[in-house]
Amino acid sequence: MISVQKTRVFIRFRKGPMLTVRCLVAIAMLWLWLSGDAAQAKERVTSAPASWKLYTNARFGFTVRYPPDWRLGEPLPDGVGVTIMSPVPQSQIAFSGFLNLVEGASQDGRQTLDEFASAHRRILGEHYGQKNIALKWQEDRTVTLGGLPAKQLSFSYQNESKTEIIELHILSLGRNEGRGVRIKFPASSRSALMPLLADVLQTYQPGRDQNAVSPFQPIPKTDPQEKAK
Repeated sequence: MISVQKTRVFIRFRKGPMLTVRCLVAIAMLWLWLSGDAAQAKERVTSAPASWKLYTNARFGFTVRYPPDWRLGEPLPDGVGVTIMSPVPQSQIAFSGFLNLVEGASQDGRQTLDEFASAHRRILGEHYGQKNIALKWQEDRTVTLGGLPAKQLSFSYQNESKTEIIELHILSLGRNEGRGVRIKFPASSRSALMPLLADVLQTYQPGRDQNAVSPFQPIPKTDPQEKAK
């Protein structure tokens, strides 16, 4: 987990309201691609093209196929996943797995999907706030990931080069484990990337059972006031 300090940051965008409108349109269009009904998804991708490559995560067992001109990055720490880069500059999609160990309101005393999504949103805000980058959040959406219930967090921002970037974080969580996908791309590339991103996600398989009961005890939540003492 990233440890950061809370920082309130306000950035004025040079292009005014139209920048926000374009972000809204791009995120809405991508969500329509990602959350289309099963019939539309089956029509788009019944199986990955033979030329597509396969990534399998040895630790969590999830798999995904991706186009041959996309490139695998370095494995994520502790073998939890990988980042895949498309040929479009400043775009990438990262797949990861994680354990559900934090104390929460689930039947096993661990976090629920809503609790985890809320914590993830807070960490993202603090992380980008430390970089003096203001996020424009969109409404969270209920979607699926590999056939499992998931939450999609969506936001946009301007990076250091004043490029408008869109990010989507898709999170699923079982009794023991969870899966995550982070999609990042320039808003100007949405037309070229949206169909491929949707097709890549249709090939995703979550791997081993996320609902198996964990042998580990949940980690108690830390009270911020206690931590400050």
